[in-house]
Amino acid sequence: MERGPLVLTVLGAALAIAGAVRFARMGHFTWTQAGLCLLMVPVSLLILLVTDYTLHHSRIGLLMMLALIVMLSVTQPSFCIGLGLALIGMVVAKGFGASA
Repeated sequence: MERGPLVLTVLGAALAIAGAVRFARMGHFTWTQAGLCLLMVPVSLLILLVTDYTLHHSRIGLLMMLALIVMLSVTQPSFCIGLGLALIGMVVAKGFGASA
């Protein structure tokens, strides 16, 4: 059994839970913030796509992309939730594609 999908699922769930806890500690969660969380899913997928391209073409540039991901995850709880949902979604989509 491969560990990659399991690691991505656990990391995605941890990111989503961390973002949800940060919203819970703020004491309020509006419809605008919920929409922002959903908007961050395609944004995080695009950032992951650029990060994968950077990994294959420029190893030193990867550090800048990782710094961007960490900075956005720390400062924006909506990005944290969106990134977690994107990682889980990639694993689920890959699982459905493999079974077909």
